[in-house]
Amino acid sequence: MTTVIVRTKEELKAALNSNAIEIQIDNPELVKQLKSLRQLRLAGPLAIGSVIAAIPLMPVTGGASLPAAMVGFLGTSAFVVASGISALCIAIGGIVVIGILTDWEEVELIGVFKLKRKRK
Repeated sequence: MTTVIVRTKEELKAALNSNAIEIQIDNPELVKQLKSLRQLRLAGPLAIGSVIAAIPLMPVTGGASLPAAMVGFLGTSAFVVASGISALCIAIGGIVVIGILTDWEEVELIGVFKLKRKRK
């Protein structure tokens, strides 16, 4: 089992594209953004679909399309979640965020945040 420890968004992007089975995040800001993805998963498939649909519009709208889509589906409380996801999309790319949503699951144990590859 390959475990990778990442501290930056660039390292996260490289780890997601590698053959790592587990990625440990050692950056509080990055953990905060990844936790917003967990809240998106809890919101359901319609919310995930709205985010995926809004990602291609981000360069045109300066990132405003994602919070607008989230607020439309989940109400005003979704703005904070959408802001974290927007920052992640802009920093490491929308395709990578879609990969995190579909291929990885979040695990948090005793203050350690990890991404584990879903078994197929």
